[in-house]
Amino acid sequence: MEDCVVCAALRSPESSRDIWIHDDDLVLLAHVPPSGEAASDAYPGHLLLVPRRHVESPGALTSAEAERIGLWLSRGSGLLESTLGAPHVYLARLGDGWPHLHFHILPRYPGTPERYRGLEVRDWPGVTRCDRAAAAAIAEQLRRAL
Repeated sequence: MEDCVVCAALRSPESSRDIWIHDDDLVLLAHVPPSGEAASDAYPGHLLLVPRRHVESPGALTSAEAERIGLWLSRGSGLLESTLGAPHVYLARLGDGWPHLHFHILPRYPGTPERYRGLEVRDWPGVTRCDRAAAAAIAEQLRRAL
C-alpha cells in the first residue's frame, strides 16, 4: 500500500536496518525506534513484528505468514527473556494507529511495579529510555543471540 508507513519502511530499508533483528521473505522483527532522530524516548527492548505483505487483520494472513509470525513471536519473546533478562514478555496487537498488521513484543523488567503492567510497562519511569544508537545496540545484541 502506497501510503502505509510500514510498507514504506520495508521498501526503503537503508534507514532502518540498524534496528532490524530478523527479516525474511514473510516477516520483519525490529526494535521500535525513538520518536525522532534526536529523541531518547524508546522503551528498551520494545519490538515490533510485521508481515512483509500489507494486511490489516490476522485473519487475512496466509497459513505460511501465520506460522512465521507465531514462530517469531516466540523467538522474539525468548530473546527478550534470555538476552535482556525480562522475567515476563507482553504480546499485543492493537492496530489502531497503522493500517498494517503489527504485533508489539514488550519486556517487563525486574522490579516493575504492579501498576505498570501490560502496555503500561512502557510508562514505568524506572526504565531508562533509549535513543537510536542504544536501540540499534539492543537490536545488534538480539541479532547476535539468534
